[in-house]
Amino acid sequence: PFWLCVVFSCAAIMADLRNVYTAFAFIALGGLLFGYIIGINGNVVTTGQLLCPDHYTGKVGTFSSVGYHQCYELDDLQKGFLSSLNLIGACISSLFCFRYADQLGRKLEVQIAGVLYCAGSLIAAASPVLWGTYIGFAIYGLGIGFAMHAAPVFIAEISPAEVRGFLVSAKELVIVVGIFFGFLFGFIFSKVDTTGWRFMVLISAAFALMQTIGVSSIPQSPRYLVLRAVREEGGLLAGQASDRLIAEARTALQFFRRAGTPEGVEGELQTLREEISAAVGTTAAKWSDAFRYPRPLVIGCGLVFLQQVTGQPSVLYFATNILKYAGFGSAAALSSVWVGLVKLLATGVCVFRVDQYGRRLLLFVGISMMIVALALIATAFVFRDCTSPGVAVKDCKASDISLPRGWAVATVAGLMVYVSGYQVGFGPISWLMISEVFPLQVRGSAMSVAAIVNFGSNILMTLLQEVLQRVFTAAGVFYGYTAFAILSLVFVATIVPETKGKTLEEIERMLAGKRARRVLGGSGAASTAAAA
Repeated sequence: PFWLCVVFSCAAIMADLRNVYTAFAFIALGGLLFGYIIGINGNVVTTGQLLCPDHYTGKVGTFSSVGYHQCYELDDLQKGFLSSLNLIGACISSLFCFRYADQLGRKLEVQIAGVLYCAGSLIAAASPVLWGTYIGFAIYGLGIGFAMHAAPVFIAEISPAEVRGFLVSAKELVIVVGIFFGFLFGFIFSKVDTTGWRFMVLISAAFALMQTIGVSSIPQSPRYLVLRAVREEGGLLAGQASDRLIAEARTALQFFRRAGTPEGVEGELQTLREEISAAVGTTAAKWSDAFRYPRPLVIGCGLVFLQQVTGQPSVLYFATNILKYAGFGSAAALSSVWVGLVKLLATGVCVFRVDQYGRRLLLFVGISMMIVALALIATAFVFRDCTSPGVAVKDCKASDISLPRGWAVATVAGLMVYVSGYQVGFGPISWLMISEVFPLQVRGSAMSVAAIVNFGSNILMTLLQEVLQRVFTAAGVFYGYTAFAILSLVFVATIVPETKGKTLEEIERMLAGKRARRVLGGSGAASTAAAA
């Protein structure tokens, strides 16, 4: 029967690409750990955990006081800064990758990320002083920068064409799995007063150890090795160093394609040589060359900027507290688990349908859902009330804020629609398009620019979240997110092209300006002359 043939064909493909999927799992753990810290943040920086409970009368910890059962009183800006520490670290390491990523290589980047993740989580969880916890979260953030820069490139370079789009998009699904795990473990350990947050953070060390050990067992990216060989010998591939790199690339291809003999991958290896020589020439691009391609930069940086300022990072980092504001009180941690589950399911739908429906359509659908949800949540928050007599909502404790039952239900429903819309559109599509629109010659540095914009705007939104809610009220902040979501719809309609069904070379020709095309032409001609 037809369906049986399909099943056996899929099984055969899975068997042939088993090493690719295994490598993907270890590489993508870096994304899971990024999602995990987002998921637990709302349950770490909240009352009863790192922050002192409402109406607390005991001794309050200071920045340098020692003890494992301390709680702290932080103002809005301090809470935002603490939540932003991992993003600040990520931004710093992204700047480092902007200059040195090609020297490090994809595998070493991921290994460094794993070590930093592990060290950061252990320091943050085990430190008896608050400044040590700050350092731990910052080190963890350095790991995020390395992991999120290397993962899409590494995954794309080891994957055959027939599964490349799926696996690059699936990285976003792994991030969402991490967010769900963060919500889940946040709920589990939220029952442990003042020290539960330490266990939440400590869990990430186990995943980081798995990543570090797992990535050490897979080879370097074959495409990266060939790229180094081309530049080592001016494209002639004749020297001893280039011969060693090519032999290493051949072995790596054998591993990823599960070929029994070197001859089984010789054709693909030769194609890699020719494509890389023609595309990038024999010299490395300067860091400034990324700015020769303004349209791809506007598309890539615009998408990652708008995905931050439409509220998604703030909603996730403060999901538990937002649910408290909605009137769910102690049940907020459990409610955030359901938000994470809905987010996970929506991401799965997008990942498996992105090549069928196209990038622009999914962005239109996802952003439209976000607009409706944000407007609903903003309107619901207008009706918040404080149960403490004579206390204004802006001065009210989170546990004392309530909503009329109907509006409370509408708020949670709005959150579900919002995260679903984000994961249908902005979540997976932004990073997929970034991996497609940047030319190969400057892909590493251009992706670093996009990552810096992403983490920088994320830092800004997270740092100011509590302050904005106090100044403009929660309703005002969400109306602001609504306005940015409408702007995003206009941006997609007028700026973002459809890339479905196009090769990377076709996209590059479509988006490159005249000056950039002359640069590409010069590089290609130079490499062709060198090869001749």
